[in-house]
Amino acid sequence: RDGRVRVDPWMRPPMPDGAEVGSLFVLGDAAAAEHRSENENDGDSLLPSTAQVAGQQGAFIARLLDRDYDLTQTPPHVQIGNMTEDGINDPSMTQWLKFRGLEQAPPFGFLNLGMLAYLGGGEALSQVQVGDVNLLSWAGSVGFLLWRSVYLVKQVATRNRVLVTFDWIKVS
Repeated sequence: RDGRVRVDPWMRPPMPDGAEVGSLFVLGDAAAAEHRSENENDGDSLLPSTAQVAGQQGAFIARLLDRDYDLTQTPPHVQIGNMTEDGINDPSMTQWLKFRGLEQAPPFGFLNLGMLAYLGGGEALSQVQVGDVNLLSWAGSVGFLLWRSVYLVKQVATRNRVLVTFDWIKVS
Protein backbone atom coordinates (compact mmCIF):
# COMPACT_ATOMS: atom_id res chain seq x y z
CA ARG A 1 0.00 0.00 0.00
CA ASP A 2 1.18 3.49 -0.84
CA GLY A 3 4.44 2.09 -2.24
CA ARG A 4 5.45 0.64 1.12
CA VAL A 5 6.61 -2.95 1.64
CA ARG A 6 4.39 -5.20 3.75
CA VAL A 7 6.28 -6.66 6.72
CA ASP A 8 5.58 -9.34 9.29
CA PRO A 9 5.48 -8.54 13.05
CA TRP A 10 9.30 -8.88 13.17
CA MET A 11 9.82 -6.29 10.41
CA ARG A 12 10.76 -8.89 7.76
CA PRO A 13 9.41 -8.54 4.21
CA PRO A 14 7.99 -11.51 2.30
CA MET A 15 10.81 -13.36 0.52
CA PRO A 16 10.46 -15.49 -2.63
CA ASP A 17 12.78 -18.12 -1.16
CA GLY A 18 12.02 -19.24 2.41
CA ALA A 19 15.74 -19.67 3.11
CA GLU A 20 16.23 -15.91 2.75
CA VAL A 21 13.77 -15.00 5.52
CA GLY A 22 15.53 -13.02 8.24
CA SER A 23 18.27 -11.70 5.96
CA LEU A 24 16.49 -8.40 5.29
CA PHE A 25 14.50 -5.92 7.38
CA VAL A 26 12.27 -3.06 6.29
CA LEU A 27 11.49 -0.22 8.66
CA GLY A 28 10.54 3.43 8.82
CA ASP A 29 8.86 5.08 5.84
CA ALA A 30 9.43 2.02 3.63
CA ALA A 31 7.59 -0.42 5.93
CA ALA A 32 3.87 -1.12 5.84
CA ALA A 33 3.70 -2.44 9.40
CA GLU A 34 0.31 -3.14 10.93
CA HIS A 35 -0.67 -1.62 14.24
CA ARG A 36 -2.77 -3.95 16.34
CA SER A 37 -5.24 -1.90 18.31
CA GLU A 38 -6.09 -2.93 21.87
CA ASN A 39 -9.66 -1.85 21.16
CA GLU A 40 -11.34 -4.73 19.31
CA ASN A 41 -13.65 -2.35 17.41
CA ASP A 42 -10.77 -0.36 15.86
CA GLY A 43 -9.29 -3.22 13.82
CA ASP A 44 -5.76 -3.16 12.42
CA SER A 45 -4.26 -0.21 10.57
CA LEU A 46 -0.85 0.68 9.17
CA LEU A 47 1.56 2.54 11.40
CA PRO A 48 2.24 6.13 10.31
CA SER A 49 5.48 7.06 8.55
CA THR A 50 6.93 9.09 11.41
CA ALA A 51 10.31 9.37 13.12
CA GLN A 52 8.78 8.04 16.35
CA VAL A 53 7.74 4.79 14.64
CA ALA A 54 11.06 4.43 12.79
CA GLY A 55 13.07 4.99 15.98
CA GLN A 56 11.14 2.32 17.86
CA GLN A 57 11.46 -0.09 14.91
CA GLY A 58 15.23 0.49 14.78
CA ALA A 59 15.58 -0.18 18.51
CA PHE A 60 13.43 -3.33 18.12
CA ILE A 61 15.60 -4.72 15.31
CA ALA A 62 18.76 -3.89 17.28
CA ARG A 63 17.40 -5.95 20.21
CA LEU A 64 16.60 -8.88 17.90
CA LEU A 65 20.13 -8.83 16.49
CA ASP A 66 21.82 -8.23 19.85
CA ARG A 67 19.95 -11.14 21.44
CA ASP A 68 20.98 -13.36 18.50
CA TYR A 69 17.53 -14.70 17.68
CA ASP A 70 17.32 -17.16 14.80
CA LEU A 71 15.51 -14.83 12.41
CA THR A 72 14.89 -17.54 9.81
CA GLN A 73 12.17 -19.01 12.04
CA THR A 74 8.66 -17.63 12.48
CA PRO A 75 8.46 -16.52 15.21
CA PRO A 76 12.19 -16.03 15.81
CA HIS A 77 13.63 -18.19 18.62
CA VAL A 78 16.81 -18.04 20.67
CA GLN A 79 19.60 -20.01 19.02
CA ILE A 80 20.96 -22.80 21.22
CA GLY A 81 24.32 -24.52 20.82
CA ASN A 82 25.50 -22.65 17.72
CA MET A 83 28.46 -20.91 19.40
CA THR A 84 30.90 -19.50 16.89
CA GLU A 85 34.55 -18.55 17.39
CA ASP A 86 33.80 -14.83 17.50
CA GLY A 87 31.54 -15.23 20.55
CA ILE A 88 28.13 -14.95 18.91
CA ASN A 89 25.33 -16.65 20.86
CA ASP A 90 26.50 -15.89 24.36
CA PRO A 91 25.25 -18.71 26.64
CA SER A 92 24.60 -16.25 29.50
CA MET A 93 22.34 -14.19 27.18
CA THR A 94 20.49 -17.37 26.18
CA GLN A 95 19.91 -18.25 29.85
CA TRP A 96 18.84 -14.68 30.64
CA LEU A 97 16.31 -14.68 27.79
CA LYS A 98 14.94 -18.06 28.91
CA PHE A 99 14.65 -16.78 32.48
CA ARG A 100 12.66 -13.76 31.24
CA GLY A 101 10.42 -15.95 29.06
CA LEU A 102 11.82 -14.50 25.84
CA GLU A 103 12.91 -17.70 24.10
CA GLN A 104 10.53 -16.62 21.35
CA ALA A 105 10.98 -13.05 20.09
CA PRO A 106 7.95 -10.87 20.79
CA PRO A 107 6.45 -9.09 17.78
CA PHE A 108 7.06 -5.37 17.29
CA GLY A 109 4.75 -3.24 19.36
CA PHE A 110 4.48 0.50 18.80
CA LEU A 111 4.07 2.68 21.89
CA ASN A 112 2.57 6.03 20.94
CA LEU A 113 4.21 8.77 23.02
CA GLY A 114 2.22 11.62 21.47
CA MET A 115 3.02 14.28 18.91
CA LEU A 116 4.66 17.65 18.61
CA ALA A 117 4.13 20.12 15.78
CA TYR A 118 5.93 23.44 15.39
CA LEU A 119 3.61 26.07 13.91
CA GLY A 120 6.05 28.99 13.64
CA GLY A 121 6.04 32.32 15.38
CA GLY A 122 6.84 30.79 18.77
CA GLU A 123 3.82 28.48 18.77
CA ALA A 124 3.44 24.72 18.68
CA LEU A 125 0.94 21.96 19.31
CA SER A 126 1.88 19.25 21.77
CA GLN A 127 0.17 16.12 22.91
CA VAL A 128 1.89 13.83 25.41
CA GLN A 129 0.48 10.35 25.78
CA VAL A 130 1.48 6.80 26.62
CA GLY A 131 -0.25 4.30 24.37
CA ASP A 132 -3.89 5.35 24.14
CA VAL A 133 -3.83 7.40 27.36
CA ASN A 134 -3.62 11.14 26.74
CA LEU A 135 -1.63 12.83 29.53
CA LEU A 136 -1.23 16.46 28.41
CA SER A 137 -2.28 18.64 25.50
CA TRP A 138 -1.04 22.18 24.96
CA ALA A 139 -1.08 24.72 22.19
CA GLY A 140 0.63 28.06 21.78
CA SER A 141 3.70 29.22 23.68
CA VAL A 142 3.48 26.47 26.32
CA GLY A 143 3.39 23.87 23.54
CA PHE A 144 6.36 25.64 21.93
CA LEU A 145 8.36 25.40 25.18
CA LEU A 146 7.62 21.67 25.40
CA TRP A 147 8.52 21.23 21.71
CA ARG A 148 11.90 22.93 22.26
CA SER A 149 12.57 20.91 25.39
CA VAL A 150 11.92 17.60 23.64
CA TYR A 151 13.95 18.73 20.62
CA LEU A 152 16.96 19.48 22.84
CA VAL A 153 16.68 16.21 24.78
CA LYS A 154 16.57 14.22 21.52
CA GLN A 155 19.96 15.65 20.47
CA VAL A 156 22.49 12.87 21.04
CA ALA A 157 25.66 14.91 21.57
CA THR A 158 26.05 17.64 24.16
CA ARG A 159 27.83 19.68 21.50
CA ASN A 160 24.68 19.62 19.36
CA ARG A 161 22.53 20.66 22.32
CA VAL A 162 24.78 23.67 22.94
CA LEU A 163 24.89 24.62 19.23
CA VAL A 164 21.10 24.36 18.87
CA THR A 165 20.54 26.42 22.02
CA PHE A 166 22.89 29.19 20.85
CA ASP A 167 21.27 29.14 17.41
CA TRP A 168 17.86 29.64 19.00
CA ILE A 169 19.24 32.51 21.10
CA LYS A 170 20.85 34.06 18.02
CA VAL A 171 17.65 34.07 15.92
CA SER A 172 15.30 35.24 18.66
